[in-house]
Amino acid sequence: MRATIMRGAMTILAVTAAWVSGCAVASFGTIRPSADITRQFQDLEINPNYRYWYLNQENNPFGVLGLDREYDFEGGPMWGLLDPDAATFKKVVGLVQGFPVKGSITTGFEIIDSQGRLIGVWFSSLTAGITIDFAKKMVSVSTPTPWLRPYGMLSPERNGESLSGYRRIRSLG
Repeated sequence: MRATIMRGAMTILAVTAAWVSGCAVASFGTIRPSADITRQFQDLEINPNYRYWYLNQENNPFGVLGLDREYDFEGGPMWGLLDPDAATFKKVVGLVQGFPVKGSITTGFEIIDSQGRLIGVWFSSLTAGITIDFAKKMVSVSTPTPWLRPYGMLSPERNGESLSGYRRIRSLG
């Protein structure tokens, strides 16, 4: 009898684990580099089926997101809506391309849902994580936040330390 109860409990646990992991995997989108998307942004080609947003401030953007109109975007206060027909679009794309995050290059990415369907584009020098709520047709994007602690602030010279002292400390730790 104990073996039957244990087998039943293990079966329920296995089914629950499979169901939960299936839900978790289904909610993440895939982002992959695309030379074609990079070229489209460089040539200022827009997709009329997309809505666009920029990350951070209009005069200091870190990325541009284009998303299929079928989906809503959960961006928060760090995101601004970007009209692709306005001169602002050209300015923001130019700033994203011309001023990448230190040590990186600006690249175009495809945003793919769990069924392999292209649902958007990302143009930035930052990496991004994509989460998709399929029930609500809601997309959220997570990125590093260099505007909170710029990479230049991490250099030892900015903190008044000599480079040799910095290397000495790094070698100890």
